[in-house]
Amino acid sequence: MSDDSVNRIRVQIYGTEYALRGRESIEHLRAVAQYVDEVMRGIASTNPQLDQKRVAVLAAVNIADQLKKLSAQYEELLDLLDDKTNSTK
Repeated sequence: MSDDSVNRIRVQIYGTEYALRGRESIEHLRAVAQYVDEVMRGIASTNPQLDQKRVAVLAAVNIADQLKKLSAQYEELLDLLDDKTNSTK
């Protein structure tokens, strides 16, 4: 796939249909949508009184938290790798 090609897909997230498009594969776009749907449904199942907007915001906060933690772990691993590489020179 060239850098200029854009994939398009229609997905259901928490009962609403969305048209997604991006340079990632259709499988990737579908997996991302499915993950967001799963997070939203998980939040809604433990907090049934929440409206859709609040469920979406809490899902975004949870996903952002996961991203921040993974980014920090990634940076730690890069630092360890850099330390190992520099110590063998």
